[in-house]
This record gives sequence, structure tokens and C-alpha cells, in this order.
Amino acid sequence: MADEESRVSRFLSALGRPFRRRTTPQPQMPLYTTGIQEPVLAQGITIPALFAVSRENLILRTVLAKLNQEVFRRGYYWEKKFEVKCTECGEEYKHEVESCTLCEGPVRKCDADEVIYPKWLLNQENSMEQSFMNVLQEIEHDLNVVDDAFLILVKEYFVDEETSEIMFYRVKEIIRGDPIFMRIVSDKRGVRGGRYKVCPIHRDQVSYPGQDDPCQVCGSKMEDAHYVNMAGSGKTQYYLKGEVLHVSKYNPSKLYGKSPVNTMWRQAMTLTAMDNYMYTAYQKRRIPKGIISVTTDNLESMKSFWKAVDEKMERDPHYVPKVGIESATGRGGVNWVKFMDTMEEMQYTAVRDEIRNRIAAYFGVSAVFMIDNGKSGGLNNEGMQILVTNRAVEFGQKVYTEVLFPRMLRQMDVHDWKLTLYPNEEEDEITRLRRDEMEANLAQRMMMLGYKPELMQEGERDIRFVYRKQAPEMGGAPPAGGAPPMGGMPPMGGMPPMGGAPPMMGGMPARGMPAGLMQQVMPPSQPGGEGVGIRTPRGPASPQQRSSMGSGAPFSSVQQRGRPNTLGQNVSNALQNARRPRGA
Repeated sequence: MADEESRVSRFLSALGRPFRRRTTPQPQMPLYTTGIQEPVLAQGITIPALFAVSRENLILRTVLAKLNQEVFRRGYYWEKKFEVKCTECGEEYKHEVESCTLCEGPVRKCDADEVIYPKWLLNQENSMEQSFMNVLQEIEHDLNVVDDAFLILVKEYFVDEETSEIMFYRVKEIIRGDPIFMRIVSDKRGVRGGRYKVCPIHRDQVSYPGQDDPCQVCGSKMEDAHYVNMAGSGKTQYYLKGEVLHVSKYNPSKLYGKSPVNTMWRQAMTLTAMDNYMYTAYQKRRIPKGIISVTTDNLESMKSFWKAVDEKMERDPHYVPKVGIESATGRGGVNWVKFMDTMEEMQYTAVRDEIRNRIAAYFGVSAVFMIDNGKSGGLNNEGMQILVTNRAVEFGQKVYTEVLFPRMLRQMDVHDWKLTLYPNEEEDEITRLRRDEMEANLAQRMMMLGYKPELMQEGERDIRFVYRKQAPEMGGAPPAGGAPPMGGMPPMGGMPPMGGAPPMMGGMPARGMPAGLMQQVMPPSQPGGEGVGIRTPRGPASPQQRSSMGSGAPFSSVQQRGRPNTLGQNVSNALQNARRPRGA
């Protein structure tokens, strides 16, 4: 891809060299001001608050954890982008060719030396003792919470001591940038850079627009800063192009994404309030369920009576108090005043399930992945639920396979290989074998049509063939053991006839060949050949020949049509049937 871009840019430069150039103005956004861009905070909710609710809310954390596990469950692998590639036009081929079919230029294979250092780097731990998969899991969590993830490539620059120029660099380690402090630097159009310029060697040397002076320490050229880390007052760190990779998953835009947790903030806080309500309801300092109101003329007598009852209840929990109420006027009663409703009356479970389903539906995590087996079966079958989650996982994996990994490999100067995440669901072994069998049958049919199949070394396990037309043999010797083919045509597939027999045309013997001799030299039929593209001169497969009779019956139960029996076979069958009468 880099070679194609350089060829196109060279062509455009040569084409427009004699002319002056003017471009269409890019629209400026009134919300953008040149410099550090701040993410939009909807409803005044800050980024730390989004991370806090994702950690404290049980349902939201369960959904995010399951989605994170499924995306990286099977790891990653290295894959070739092509089998050969044209060095002139850059056309890529998935199979071996001797020259380019478009420009007839020379071709080359993938450079295996490109991935020696990247493979070693991804197998190492960074300075925080994190593996590459641990860093990716942090990136996935950032995408699901705030829809912004920053992957920092810590580069080591090699500087010439005499000229103070950077000769080359290497990616030393890979770490995660915290979205709470990472910010994008852009102009009013949303294009990265355009505000600060820093020295690649001395990052404390910062210049502003209109200041094109070189670095005051080493004299190097100042470069645009694309990202900053707002670690604190006076501690701002500047990053150049290619040192920070920013991606968004759900709402990619010019600058920042849109947080999904911000959208479901009220639902998540409602679940948190419900959990707090249950927590306080089962504590000792909970509010009472209600009070007993007693109407009596002798209040002191009632107090002393219940005090004695409380003392007896402490000594004997099974004590049943006997209550008698005296009233001089004959009026009185006992009333129950309820303070709080029960969980069933408030429909606690139904409301909680509804909110959980709305949160899980946004991320595509089915109920079966949250160990909810109560709604399985029928219209809620597990197969459909797994399919829905697999599509959500596939969407999440494309962010890495198609966006993040290619940009990371370009910084490592890898152009012939790609990094791919394994699908979260392993493929059925029987399905794979059936696909390989169909591919082999197709190759056999193509051989009969005169094409030569060649096995492609592509993919992990599946077999694939490419086909080339075979040139007809002109003036060659006839096949061994028989007459030359009719009409001077070569046998189908370029293979000599089996057993030395001349080829058949439409199932008829060759001209001048006796029928009896034809039956002797005819190759045997292949049972089961029909249906897989194997044609035989004898037509359909012969019926099954049994050596013993069916259980409980003196006669064979084979009812398939085949070649008629000879006179000797009919006499032999009649003698055997006479010895074993029916019912024996």
C-alpha cells in the first residue's frame, strides 16, 4: 500500500508540476479552536464518573467483562497479505504466478524478515509487566466506556552525534494512554496538529504558530504535536504523529467518540440506586416496616406490660405473649400502619430485568452469556442468542483487525503481513472436513475438463486449489495398451484410460472393438461414484451383494435393480430355495 501511494503521489507531482494548484476549502467547525480539544461532556458527566459507574454497577460490569472476554478469547495470529505481489504495479495475488497478469512485471513473495522484530516485541512485556493482550483488554474497556482509546507506541530514536539528525527508530514498548488525561491537538477543521511544535529529542522545547526556529538545544527541526497528556499543571507531555494511535468503536468522528455509558447513565444509576435500597433494607438500621398503634385509656399499664414481654422474649424467643386490653369506655383497638412496600409490590425484579436487557442489547450480549438460563428454549433458543453475540464480537474485532493493527504495523514498517484476531467461536470440525471434501471433488471435476489443479497454501487449515488450462498434446504417442482416442482428441483430464482400454464416447465401444472383449478390458465401476462427479463406462453402481440372507427370511431382501442373472445363477438360486422352504 505504501508503494502504491508513493507511485500515485509521484505521478500527481509530475502531472501538476507546470501548473499552480488550488484546492477546495475544508469547512471549519465553529466549536473547534486551534489547540487542545476537549471532549464533549453530555449532561455534565465527567470521564472519571463514567469509569466509576462501569466499575460499581454489577450488571454493566458483567456485560463489559463478557464482551471483553469473547473478543480476545482465542488470541491473535499472523497472516500473509498476499502470496506474490507485482513489483511494478503492486497487484497482489493469493496464488503463485510467474509474472503479473496486468503489466507482465516481475513478482515477489512476502518478506519474512519484516515480522521478526514485531513478533518478538509482541511476546515481550512492557515496563508495567503487561503483555500485549493485557494492553488490548484495557483498550477494549476504554472503547466500551468512553468510546475513545489511545495506544501509545514508545519509540526509541537513534540520533547521529555529528548532525543531530534522527537516522531511524524502533518501537520499544506498547502501553495504554488514559482517556481521562489524553487529548487531541487539532486546528479549526479538526485536522491533527497545527498548534504546537516540539523537538523529537528534547520534548520540553515547544514552539507556537509563526515560530519556525529549530530546537535551541540540538538544532533539530521542530515537528507538529498531535496528542498531549494533561498530567497536570506544567507537566504536559507532547506526542508526535505516529506515537499515539487513537480509535473509536461506536461513533468514530473527526475527534472524539460518543460514550455509550453516557447514553445509559440514568439506567445505570437506577440499578445502582436499587442495589443501595436492597442493601439498606436488609441492614439493622433499616426503617421499620410499620408501627402498631394501640388505643387505650391506661397507657402506663400497656407500657409496663410490653416491657415485661420484651424481657421474656429475650430469654425465650419462642414465648407467645398474651395480650388483654382494658377500656373504661369500651372503646379502643389495634391499628397497623405500613411504612414500606414489599419487593413484589414494587415490581423490583421486572424493572431490574428490563433495564438489564436494554443495557445488554446495546452491547449485543445475550442473556445466555450472563448465565440467565430461565429464558432459554422456544423463541429464546440459545443458538440465536449466541449468533447475536457473535456478530457483536465480530464487529468489535474489526476495530482491531482493520483499523488499529494496520496502523500499528505501519509504524513498525510491516507492509506484507497482517495481524488478525481469531474468531471467538471455533469452527465445527465436521463442517471444515465437508468443505475440504467439496473442494477436492471440485478439483477432480476440473481435472476431467482438462484443467490442472494446484494446491494453495492459504489460510490456517482449509484446502484451496487454483486451476490452469492444460495445453493439448499434439503429435504425441498413443496411450499404452489401446488404440488412439477417437477423433484425435486426448482423454479427459489428460490421463490415460484405466486398464489400457480405449476411451468411451457416450458409453459405446470404440469402432471395430468386439463387445465380448470390451467387457473383459472394461474397468470396474466405482460404487458411490455417482453424485461426486465420477463417471464410469458401466453406468450406475452395481447393487449390494449379500453373502447371507436377512435375519428370519430365507430369501434376500435386496430390491435394487442391476444386471440380470445368468442361466446358471437362476438354477443355483432355485436349488437353494428348494432346500429351505418358506417359514423354515
